[in-house]
Amino acid sequence: MSVYDARLGRRAVLAGGAALGLAGTVGCSNNGRGASSAGNDEASKTRIRPAYERYDGVKPDLAGAEYKIPDAFNKYPADPVQAITQAPGDGKPITVTTYTNTPIPPKLEQNTFWQEFNKRVGSPVQVNLTPSVDYDKKFATVVAGDQLGDIFTVGAVPQTPQMLAAKAVDLTAHLSGDNVKKYPYLANLPELAWNSGIFDGKIYGVPVPRGAISSQVMYSRGDILAAQGLKAEVKSSDDFLELCKALTNKKLNRFALATAPTQFVRNMFDVPNTWSKDGDKLVSSLEHEAQEEVLGILQQLWKSGYIHPDAYSGQNLDMKTRFANGSSPLVQDTFSGWPTYLQTMTDPKAEIAIIAPPKHDGSGKGTIWLGAPAIGVTAVSKKAESRVEALLGYLNFLATPFGTQEYLFRKFGLAGVHHRLVNGNPVLNAKGFSEVQLGLMYQADAPWTIFLPEHVGSAENQFNAMKGVVPTALDNPAAGLYSETGNRKNKQLNDAIGQVTDDIVQGRKPVSAWAPAVKKWKSDGGDKIAEELAQALKSSR
Repeated sequence: MSVYDARLGRRAVLAGGAALGLAGTVGCSNNGRGASSAGNDEASKTRIRPAYERYDGVKPDLAGAEYKIPDAFNKYPADPVQAITQAPGDGKPITVTTYTNTPIPPKLEQNTFWQEFNKRVGSPVQVNLTPSVDYDKKFATVVAGDQLGDIFTVGAVPQTPQMLAAKAVDLTAHLSGDNVKKYPYLANLPELAWNSGIFDGKIYGVPVPRGAISSQVMYSRGDILAAQGLKAEVKSSDDFLELCKALTNKKLNRFALATAPTQFVRNMFDVPNTWSKDGDKLVSSLEHEAQEEVLGILQQLWKSGYIHPDAYSGQNLDMKTRFANGSSPLVQDTFSGWPTYLQTMTDPKAEIAIIAPPKHDGSGKGTIWLGAPAIGVTAVSKKAESRVEALLGYLNFLATPFGTQEYLFRKFGLAGVHHRLVNGNPVLNAKGFSEVQLGLMYQADAPWTIFLPEHVGSAENQFNAMKGVVPTALDNPAAGLYSETGNRKNKQLNDAIGQVTDDIVQGRKPVSAWAPAVKKWKSDGGDKIAEELAQALKSSR
C-alpha cells in the first residue's frame, strides 16, 4: 500500500477524511504501466504467497474470527511464553528508514527501552524516524540519494515496482509457500496482507497487517452524552444533526465534532469504499450520486458551528486532545486509535462509545468502510542482501504475537520502568509512552489484538463495537493493487479534490462546485488510475 494512502495526508485526517486515497496501492503490479504481466494470475500468486500458519499459543477471551475482527483479551498471560529463543541479530548495526505517528522518542543515550531493545535484538538498531505526513517526501530523497536503511518502509514514489527491483531484495525464495515457516510469526500474518508486498510475481516486502482495526468510525464520549441524557446512537442524518446541536455549547467552548465527519456522513449514504466495480470497470466513489448531498450536510454542520473551528488547522494529535478533554465529544477515527484515546483521557470516569452510521433517511443501518488488509510494506535493501536472514529474523521478532514475552516488551517495555501492573495487566507510564515509540509497529507487527489494560471492560467494549459494524463493512475492491499513474499523481489529485471539499464544507464554494472538480479529477488522472487498477484487478484473479 502506498504510504500516502495508508496514512492519508494531514488535511485528510484533520478534515475527517475529506480527501480520499484514490491512487492504486502498493501491491501485485503490472510492471507499473497498467498492462498485464506474467506471474499475476491466481495460480502463480498462490505459489508465491507465503503459507499461512496461525499462532494459537494463547486462547482469547473473545474470539473475533467469526465477525472478521481481532481477538480480544482481558488479561495478559501471567507467564507469557518466550517466542524467540535466540536473538535474531548478527551483531552488526541494523539501520531502519520508517515513519511515526507519535512524538520522536528520546535518543538512544537517554532511552532505556531502546538500549534494552538492542540487547534483545542482538544488533544495535538505528532508527531514522520521520513524521508520517512528511514521509513520502523524505523517502523520495533517500531513494534518490541511495541512502535507504537496511530495512525500509516503502513510500510512494514513481515506478515503485522498478524501484523495488533495483533497491530491494527479492524475498521470494525466503518467504514463498512453506519457506516462510522458518519465520513462524511472519507465517502468522493474514494471507490477504501479503498482496501488498508482491510485485510481478516476486515478494519484495513484509506487510504490516491491519484490516478491520483500521476502519474509521465515529467515537463518542459516552460519559458526556449520558450526563446530558443522550444516547450514543442516531437513526438518520437529521438525528445526527440534532445530536451535534445538543452537544455544542459555546459558553463551555464545546463543539460537538473535533473534525468534519466526512466519511461518517458518506457511510450514511452507502458511498462505496474508494472504488466500486461496474463489470470489468472500476468507478471512483467521488462520482457517487450522493456526494453532493453529503457535502450539503457537512456544510450545514460547519455553518451551524458544530465542528471545532480549528478542525482544518493544527496537527492530527489536536483532534485526540479535543476528544480527550471533552471540548469535542465526537471524533471520527480508526478503531486502532482506541488505545491512544484511553491513554490520553484526562477524566478517569471518561467512557468511549461508538456511534454506528444510520441510513440517512432513517430506513436502517449504514455501512462503514473496511480498513485495508495492510497499512504498509517493509523491504530489505539490496545493500544488505548478505544479511537477509538476520533482517528477516528481526522482522519476525517484531511480529511476535500477543501472549509472548517479546510482544509484552515491545509494546510495554520493562516492568517498573516503562509500565506498572494494574490488576495484573501492564499499563504504560509517561516514561514508557515516550520511550517505546520507535516506530516498531510500522516496521513489522503481529495481527492486531484488542487489549486495553487501562480500563476494565474496555476490551469487551471495543470488541462489541467492532462486532456491531465490521461484518457488513464495505471493502475496497482495489485494495492492494498498484497503479503507476496513481502513485505519481495521487497526492496532487487528493490535494486538489480535498481543497474543493474543504472550500464547500466551509462555505467558500457552493455544493455545485463538486461536479466540475470531479470532472477535472477524472481528466487529470483519475480515469487513467481507474483503468490501470481495473486491469490489475483483472490480472490478479
